[in-house]
Parts: sequence; structure tokens; C-alpha cells
Amino acid sequence: MDRTFRRFCVVLLAILSCGFLWGCDGASPQSSLPPHLDLDGPPAGPTDAPGAPAEPSPPPHTQETAEPTTEPTAESTESTTEPPVSRQPGDTTDTFDLSRAEAYPADADCGELELLEKWMAVEGLTWADLEERDCHQLVLCVARSDDPIRTRTTCYEKGPEGWAAVEGLTRMAGFVGREGVLHDRVVGSYTSPAGLWALGMAFGNEARPEGLKLPWRDVTENSDWVCDFASPYYNTWQERGDPNVEPWDQDEVEHLEDYPVSYAYACVIEFNTPPYTVPERGSAIFFHCASDYTAGCVGLPREDLLTTLLWLDPAENPYILVTGWPKA
Repeated sequence: MDRTFRRFCVVLLAILSCGFLWGCDGASPQSSLPPHLDLDGPPAGPTDAPGAPAEPSPPPHTQETAEPTTEPTAESTESTTEPPVSRQPGDTTDTFDLSRAEAYPADADCGELELLEKWMAVEGLTWADLEERDCHQLVLCVARSDDPIRTRTTCYEKGPEGWAAVEGLTRMAGFVGREGVLHDRVVGSYTSPAGLWALGMAFGNEARPEGLKLPWRDVTENSDWVCDFASPYYNTWQERGDPNVEPWDQDEVEHLEDYPVSYAYACVIEFNTPPYTVPERGSAIFFHCASDYTAGCVGLPREDLLTTLLWLDPAENPYILVTGWPKA
């Protein structure tokens, strides 16, 4: 009996020693930021993969209206969520082939439709893939070869004559994560997820824009995007104090009200969202206002972002294709 009890104690001690530390990939509260640092704030965690040493904290931010935050310093390689049986729809990890770009001119020399065809080919996508999703609106975000944190974003729509770029919404200068775009991205990698992702609801700290067709949700003082690996609400929006849901770790959230600039207007990118959540791949990936690189989201300057949001129509099943040249 004594030997059995001792074994139980050893096992229990081993379990308790494997504690989790979690982190979000979206934004962290904005404070002041030196030139060319992330408006969204750096996520905590390794730069290459879960389990790597934590990255040193960068200098304080320089954006006004910000408040400091305490960030975790490491991330767990374990998951409380069973991985999905198959990859999330839109994951192009297995079909991506950058060499296919060689069959096309340089991006700057491509026409608008040719640019879309080029990067669909690189990602292993066809027009049939868009038809399968009944997608009639597509945002193409291409990381540039000369500066892979910067992007050119063009909107396309399918009309009676087929696909065409939308006038006034072409080659908009934008941003992705500090380390560019990546297939099979992981928490803390500072990368934006390459692939074809549905665009969900819009939200913001400012009033709903007049003429918006997307579903909209106002940010409140209680609005959290849950980044707690152990929570059943991981990678979803929840309101603090809701008696109908279980509590989550308040240190592992994006408190949306803390981002008055980046989340003035935003839209959810349906990456790693239920039922395909794998905590190691990250949370809180949005299409939002940005004037520099992000922590993993996709960004456009405020006016371009707002114009794009007003164009999007849920009846057209809008998607975003995040792609482009990887960072060396």
C-alpha cells in the first residue's frame, strides 16, 4: 500500500511540474512604439516553434492611447484540444509550391487577374476551389518579394463575365506579421497564416459603419477574445461576467477594448477557429487597421480597411487568400 501511494505521489508531482503558459497572437494593448515595431504589440513566446526559448521582450511601444500589459514568457507544446481529423479547410500547406511563380512575370508586371492566377497556382488552388465554396468575393493579400512584411492587397469579385478586380481596391499597401507569412504557422512565430480563409463578422471600438453589410459586433468593456488553451472557448469572443459560460484565465485574453486604433474596425479571419482549433497554431487572427507590421494579423491602413469592409458582402461568401514571398 505504501509503495502504491508513493508511486501516486511521484506521478502527481510530475503532472504538476508540467504547467502551461499561454499567449495570444493578435494584438497586445497599444502603448508607445519605436519606428517599425508592431502596432498590435509582440506576442510572447518562441520565434520558431513551441518549446523554443522565449524571445526577449522588445522595447516599449510608442503608440498613444496605450496601456502597458504583462505578457507570458513561454508557451506550452501540449494541447488540451484534440487535433482535427483533417486539416482545416483552406489550409494549403500540402499544395503550396513557390516554384510555380516562375511561370509568371514578376508581381509588378502582372495584370490584376494574372496576379490572382499566379498566387492561386502557387498555393495549389483552382477556380473550382472557389466555386466549391460558392465564393464570389476574394481579398488577395500578397507578401512582397522585396519586403515580405509589406503586402499588396487587391479585391476581386465574380460577375456575369467571370472574375475581375474591383476598381479602387487594387494593390493597396498593407502588412502581415513581423516574420512574414507561413504555412503551418505556430503560436509566437510572429507570422500570418498563409492559406484561403473565410472572412467572418466585423467588429470595432468605433460605431458600426453606415452601409456595412457584414454582421457587426460592438466592442464593450467586457469583450475578451479568449486565448486560454485550457478553455472550451479558446479562439472565440466572450463577454466577461456572462453567467452562462465558464470563466477563463483573464491573463490569457485579448481585451478588445485595449486596441482603440488597430481594432477601430476589424474583421475575423476564420483561421484555427472551432471546430478546427489546435492551440499551437494560434488565436485572434484578424483583418484590421494597421500602419506597420502585425503580430500575425493582416492589416491595411484605416481608410483602405474601412472601404474594403464596406465592399464585403456575406451573401457573396467572402474569403481572403494570404500568400506571397516568404521572409528569408
